[in-house]
Amino acid sequence: MAIFQSSDLKDTLRKLANREFSSQEERDEMLGRVAVAENVRARDVTWMLFRPDRALRDTALKILARVKDPETFDVFLYEIKGKPEAAMRAAVPAMFSLGVSGIEQRIAQILGPQPKETKDTRELQESARRFAAEAPVTRQWEPLLWQLAMNGFPEERIQFLNKLATIPQLDAQAFARWQSLASDDEAVIRDKALEVIAAKAPQNALDLLVKQLANVGYSTQQVIVEALTNAAKTHGLEIVDKLLPLMASGDAATRTAVMKILISAGSPGEVIKRYVRFSNTLAGFIRTRALESMRAFGDDLIEPAIELLYDSDADVRAAAISVASSFDDLRIVPATIDLLKDPDWWIRIAAADTLGRLKDPRAVEPLVAALADPDVKWSAVEALGRIGDMRALPALGRMLADPMPDVRIEVMQAIRNFKHPQVQQALMKMATSDPEHAVRGRAIDILDELALADQKSQGQIDAVRKTALAITARQEEPRLNTLLIATRNQGASDFHLAVGQPPIVRIAADLLRAQAEPFTEEQTREMLKEVLTEQQWETLEKYHQIDFCYYMPQGGRYRANVFYDHKGYNGVFRVIPEKPPTILDLGLPPQLAEISDYHQGIVLICGPSGAGKSTTLAAFVNLFNETRSDHILTMEDPVEFVHPFKNCLINQREVGTHTQSFARALRAALREDPDVIVIGELRDNESISLALTAAETGHIVLGTLNSTSAPKAIDRIISSFPTDEQPQIRAALSESLKYVIAQRLLPAKAGRRQVAAFEILKGTSNIANMIRDEKTYQIYSAMQIGRSLGMQTFDEALKDLVKREQITPETAYMAANKKEEFESLVSAEFLKQ
Repeated sequence: MAIFQSSDLKDTLRKLANREFSSQEERDEMLGRVAVAENVRARDVTWMLFRPDRALRDTALKILARVKDPETFDVFLYEIKGKPEAAMRAAVPAMFSLGVSGIEQRIAQILGPQPKETKDTRELQESARRFAAEAPVTRQWEPLLWQLAMNGFPEERIQFLNKLATIPQLDAQAFARWQSLASDDEAVIRDKALEVIAAKAPQNALDLLVKQLANVGYSTQQVIVEALTNAAKTHGLEIVDKLLPLMASGDAATRTAVMKILISAGSPGEVIKRYVRFSNTLAGFIRTRALESMRAFGDDLIEPAIELLYDSDADVRAAAISVASSFDDLRIVPATIDLLKDPDWWIRIAAADTLGRLKDPRAVEPLVAALADPDVKWSAVEALGRIGDMRALPALGRMLADPMPDVRIEVMQAIRNFKHPQVQQALMKMATSDPEHAVRGRAIDILDELALADQKSQGQIDAVRKTALAITARQEEPRLNTLLIATRNQGASDFHLAVGQPPIVRIAADLLRAQAEPFTEEQTREMLKEVLTEQQWETLEKYHQIDFCYYMPQGGRYRANVFYDHKGYNGVFRVIPEKPPTILDLGLPPQLAEISDYHQGIVLICGPSGAGKSTTLAAFVNLFNETRSDHILTMEDPVEFVHPFKNCLINQREVGTHTQSFARALRAALREDPDVIVIGELRDNESISLALTAAETGHIVLGTLNSTSAPKAIDRIISSFPTDEQPQIRAALSESLKYVIAQRLLPAKAGRRQVAAFEILKGTSNIANMIRDEKTYQIYSAMQIGRSLGMQTFDEALKDLVKREQITPETAYMAANKKEEFESLVSAEFLKQ
């Protein structure tokens, strides 16, 4: 409290401050005496401006206006300290009503650089900021408010921006300032700037508003949507081209917001046309989710899409059939039937698939005609099976004699949908007389499925099962075929043809020699020459080794390696099962099925040579084939499992036969519209780099890598690149990695077989940070504590296999990384050995 010259005045002011009066009359009497006092100063009465009592505030204003004390504003700032916001909102307008000159300059001086920073200067600056926050927005105050809005903490800046936002019109200078704030580091500042621009000057910033639409909060997004909606009514299709890229956004709210704007642009037909052309640049799953949002057009979508099915550009027709086929609308049937004769084979396939899903009887005869098209007959068979119209049955029946086994299998899968007694008869005939073992086996599988609905036929099926599944060698065929068939029949995994040795097979982990005469160098040479093509034999003689896949109709597929050593030519043939395995068949944790939900990223399958990586890879391809409708492109050396058509289009390319290298095939793959890319082996920097690029650009990539553990796989990928490239590879891998699955094969506890132990690393945000920050040495510890997320170390997998009695404790002990954790599971006698 100020020191007063008059003791009476001082006493009166004290009583007023402490509310020491019994009535309003007494208060008013005291205020009257203060109001006429000659020796009163600003410091005596300024405190009254912060009181809720209006009589005190009015008296203070009269006195301050009369005395015109030059200290008035500094005293006011001093009084601000500690005052509540409500008091500030009352006091500041009162101060401005006095018309004190130089307030703006004084505030700027206080907030400017100080000769010496002290507690008092900091408190004074805080009071100055609080005063400015309550000051009315005028042209005189605008420069100071901008100064305060551009610096400080976000919560301080935003209050000044809120004041500046109340200015009705934006001049060029203000617009430039708001535009610069739209790229501020703080989200709350950016959002506020974009709100103001959208509300006051959207026509000057359409590109900015479109660009930021997906990056702002909900309330700001609604302001931008309203602004762009109004702009679309005048700019029309010009704004459509700006907005279409946002239809690829992963955020559903953003896509919905874009749709609201697009609808207001008018001419929905032209919007659809532009979307169809734009969608050619999108990955498959992005195109699908964008299309889901396009459904907001409702019936307006179909007619423009049908029109585009007749476009002269094949790329446009291909995109249009993707759009049209996503709607169960029979209006597209006539145009889609016409596309069965399109010059582009891919469009013909898409048309057949679409007609099958629509199940319209009008498509039966055109699809039957399409069976003569070698490119389309696969899809036509599947489509006719879906429709199930009896008119198609004779044509499908004739195709059971097709020379291609895969076609016959596809036809059998289609005719099982027909309710006709001849279907079972045809399947029984295929199961007993087809020359291909794979065809006979698939016929039995389908008959078993049908028997679930008709138990009476189960006896007949059981009666022919043994005959159907038997594998026998044919007369006058290569001698090696007989040996390979015997290998498969024994349940062995490998056959070894070696000079100076009898036939040798591997069952589980053991090599077993037959009781027979050893092969001579001339015998192995002649046996191998019988099964190799001329080109393969030339390659073998030139390089003294060759990898290839050997197939015999009645005996299945074998992955082969033939090589030359000091004794002569030798060969190793790996038995490839007839049907791709499932992840449950292999003992993979069920949660790994979530991999089929991913639409981009990379999954690595690791392990030493012969650990079953290719089999695990095939299980995941089969998972995608059963659960999705995608384009899967595989690159293998050689092609092992042949995947039948289920739900996906699968193209399997063999390195050396269909393409020169994995890297060359990968570069081409990015132009072949795949959704899933499968790489038999990541062999070099180029293939790894291309795989990461594919994973970053909207593809799910599955690949194998020779590495003994999941953490080592990460290190191997990174260390294979030059030092200056490693930061970029770390960043790409950290963002793309979904899973690393490392596996080893171990002898089972019972029977001559092997079981796999899987180490699983999941690409969580924590793992991503470790990869990016060069802390991969911490990954193993993260796997130990990440079990709830689906991770497990190799030792944890071993313990689980012991618990489920899949392997013995001794096997687990010998294979474990930390053997001390397994000592309690084995006997003391074993440890002494």
